[in-house]
Amino acid sequence: MSDSRFVLEQYDSTKTYYQQKKFDCGHGVINKFVRSSLKKQVSQQFSKAYVLLDCDDNERFCAFYTLTSFKLLASDMEKLSGGSLPKDIPCVRLVMLGVDNSLQGQGIGRKMMSDALHRVHGASKVIGIYGLYLDADPGATDFYLSLGFTRLDDGSQDDIAKMFLSIETINGILG
Repeated sequence: MSDSRFVLEQYDSTKTYYQQKKFDCGHGVINKFVRSSLKKQVSQQFSKAYVLLDCDDNERFCAFYTLTSFKLLASDMEKLSGGSLPKDIPCVRLVMLGVDNSLQGQGIGRKMMSDALHRVHGASKVIGIYGLYLDADPGATDFYLSLGFTRLDDGSQDDIAKMFLSIETINGILG
């Protein structure tokens, strides 16, 4: 995979992206979101999205992720808490991440997550953020664990996993 082949940019809801309506990452909920809800979510300021475009294929929409503000309850963080926490814990939530089927297994998901971690890290320098939260699909749980996330719930491997990565850990990852 050549880095010059791809460009990662903030999603612009006023722009038409080549093949966005045909995006297929193999996950029905994510595909439907990209095709019918992403533009509206971003234009209404509910989230920010970042899209990876394939410059070798007419700037084709080939991967994306979305971030939004979020709060966890202190009770959600019992597994990680080393002491008392405020009732509401400010964090960023990774709502969606998808990589087109044709590009899976090439490290693009990790590249997208690296970009997300840099953005969360930057935001933490100007506002209070305790970390990054996400709900991982059962098939993606191991991927997020490999990035340093901790599972907050005690669900089975077949359940959506509540996962968290602290700003302290993100700072360590980014150096």
